[in-house]
Amino acid sequence: MVNSFLNFFEESVSIDNDFVLCSGLVNSFALKYPVHSDRIYVGFCLDGYAEVEVNLVKHTIKKNEVIFLAKNHIVFNHKISDDFRSVFIAFTDDFKCELFNDLRKYPLHYLFKQKFPSVVLEETEMKLLMEYYNLMLGVVKNVQNDYRKDIVKHLLSSLLINLHCYGNRDKEKAAPMSRKEEMVGTFFSLLFEHSKEARDVSFYADKLCVSPKYLSSLIKQIVGKPAKDCIDYCIIMESKVLLNSSYTIQEISQQLNFPNQSFFGKYFKKHTGISPLNYRRSTLS
Repeated sequence: MVNSFLNFFEESVSIDNDFVLCSGLVNSFALKYPVHSDRIYVGFCLDGYAEVEVNLVKHTIKKNEVIFLAKNHIVFNHKISDDFRSVFIAFTDDFKCELFNDLRKYPLHYLFKQKFPSVVLEETEMKLLMEYYNLMLGVVKNVQNDYRKDIVKHLLSSLLINLHCYGNRDKEKAAPMSRKEEMVGTFFSLLFEHSKEARDVSFYADKLCVSPKYLSSLIKQIVGKPAKDCIDYCIIMESKVLLNSSYTIQEISQQLNFPNQSFFGKYFKKHTGISPLNYRRSTLS
C-alpha cells in the first residue's frame, strides 16, 4: 500500500520480484515527498550527483560512489543533476537469506551503521562492479535459462564481497568513533526501530541507560538539534511516507500509535503548518 522505491525507475528487470536490476531514476519524484526503501538496495552513481537524505542524514552522492539502503530506510531525494546516471540492485530479505552461506564471512552490516551508508570507489573498482552488473543483467534477461536465479546469486555474492573489501579499506582509514558518537548512532538506530511506538525522549534514554536531559544535550552537541526535534522529524517523515500511500488517515494515526486521528492531525499540523489531508492533496496536484 506504500509507494515502492522501485516505482521511480524508468527501467527494471527482475526474477520473481525477489531480485531486481533497475536504472533511470526519475528526476521528478524526489522533490515532493520521502519514500520507504521496500527492500535492500545497492545503488551505483555512474555520473553527476544527487542530493539525498537517508534516515535524517543529508549527503551528496557523486560519481563512483555506492549507496546502501536497508529495508524501511526513509529516503528523500532533494536534487538530481541533469547528467546524473545510476543503476541499482534491489533484493528482498528472503533473497538475502539465500546468500547467507556465501556472505557470512564478509559482513556488510557496518555499511548500514555509518553516518551515511556509502562507499567511494576508484574508477577501476567501479568498472569491475559494472562488469558484474552487466553480467547479471544478461542473465536476468535470459528467461529461458532455468538456472538464472542461482547464477545471479553467485554473481551478486562476488559483487558484495568486493564491496566488503572496499568498505573495509575505508573503515580502516577512518578515525575510531568516540563513546559519544557511538551513543548517538545507537540512538538513531533505536529511533528508526521504535519511532512508530515511542515519541518521548525518556523512552530512548532508558534504552541507553542515561537521563533524558543528558541524551538531549548529547544529541544537540553532535547533531545540532535536541533529541525531541529528531524524534518529531522522524515521525513527520514517516507520516509523509504513509500519506503518499493508500492508507486512510485513521489507519495512519493507528500505525503511528496516536490516540486518535484528531491527535495525529494536530501533531502533524503543528510541525508542518498543514493538515494531513491538505498535505495529501498537495502531493496529488
